[in-house]
Amino acid sequence: MSKSLVQDAVLTNEEHRVGLYEVGTECTDPSQVSANTQLEKLNLNWAEKDLPQKKRTKHVHGLHPYLGKFIPQLVEVFIRKYFSPGHRVFDPFAGSGTTLIQANELGVHSVGCDISAFNVLLSGCKSQKYNIEELRKELTDILLKAKSILRPDLFTEKKRTDSDDSVWTKSEYLRKWYSPQALMDLVAFRDLIPQYENHDLMKIVLTRAARSARLTTH
Repeated sequence: MSKSLVQDAVLTNEEHRVGLYEVGTECTDPSQVSANTQLEKLNLNWAEKDLPQKKRTKHVHGLHPYLGKFIPQLVEVFIRKYFSPGHRVFDPFAGSGTTLIQANELGVHSVGCDISAFNVLLSGCKSQKYNIEELRKELTDILLKAKSILRPDLFTEKKRTDSDDSVWTKSEYLRKWYSPQALMDLVAFRDLIPQYENHDLMKIVLTRAARSARLTTH
């Protein structure tokens, strides 16, 4: 069976009209899309060579892993096509905040909601404005405090196993996932977070660190 007959069998009339799967056409550059761009000219069938991972996870999009999200370039295409600076976009399934972030980049006001408390935390942290200098100071300070709390000479064997929750946890579940030292580091950092203005962002940093520090990757 010829390729054209196979395509006729699996593509809808709309897909044929828009021509997203035309062989040999150049993939769309999101930055070149505007309200005047014809749908027939869009080719969103990007391959790895067109959009490598470093572009798909640019700046805050790579802050924390999130399964099932769409790439920011896809959102950028449709915001550039259908919205202008000053417009508003609402995402009822905000997820990791991809739509909100791309809207912010393009001067479009954005609102999102999600049933997951973690998704709300993550998308909020990724889409709000920060005083970078103050954030840097707070992150430096919490790391120094965590290091001072975890000085080896301050711990006796009894304290390390006797469940002072400020530096340890009684959770058998967590002990199965982390080595003793990694777990102490995470708990110490966790207990210091409420002291800081940027506590929500620090929670995301903690979850990212916890993911990397696991004894198993699965």
